[in-house]
Amino acid sequence: MPNTSIPKYVQDIARKGGMAMSNGFAVKFDMGTELKKYINSVITDADIYEGFCDEAQLPPSQAATGQLQGRLLGEGSISYAHTKLYTDVQLGWMCDANMEPFKFVNAWWQYIFAEYAPDTNTDPVDKDGYVPETTSAGYDFMMSSIDEKSKYRTTRLRYPDDYTATIRIAKVEKGYNSEIERISEVHILHDAYPYAVESIPLSFGASQITKATATFHYTKHHVQYNDISSWNPGKISNSLLAQENIKVGDVLNSSTNT
Repeated sequence: MPNTSIPKYVQDIARKGGMAMSNGFAVKFDMGTELKKYINSVITDADIYEGFCDEAQLPPSQAATGQLQGRLLGEGSISYAHTKLYTDVQLGWMCDANMEPFKFVNAWWQYIFAEYAPDTNTDPVDKDGYVPETTSAGYDFMMSSIDEKSKYRTTRLRYPDDYTATIRIAKVEKGYNSEIERISEVHILHDAYPYAVESIPLSFGASQITKATATFHYTKHHVQYNDISSWNPGKISNSLLAQENIKVGDVLNSSTNT
């Protein structure tokens, strides 16, 4: 018979480390060399596009089903699972004055499409990084008619292996030493890329923090679980974690299935 004692429930919750909070998560992007090089031409600080991510989703688990009829006499149609389904996820960022999270995700989207100057079969115009890119330019210069890209440029798709990356979304909880000290699970998304970068509304009126949002497609995902119910800040024994302190990077970098 279930125990309905409130103090007992409180003790059980406390014994398991408390309740999970929706604002406890961390995101990490593992990109290939060429994609990373392209992103670095716009933004080099990973702490910005990983740390400024303030909205994320833990991917759902879903199966496609079919219908079977006539299995037993008098039985109607029944459903059976036949294929794993992977639903797109959405990530959102708070933007600094330099709009670096938006530049990051927009540059990643742009990298999917290699652009070439008109009537040429040479290397793409953005071979060495995002084009055009300026530094410390003023308003008049940026709003002038200068355009380094021809409107007659052609576009060719890069290969998926070039523009996809692995995204790790960790569910974390506050610990004694940091806000991300206890990591209960990491969702690992394979071959991910942003296929839609949402528009950013701008308007006069009360000022708000500008938000950037992108939707990511991925081919597969799996979950790496980590038991933190017996977590002890003084002594930690777990093959996924550091010996003396739980570090979010250690678990996010691990690709071991459990």
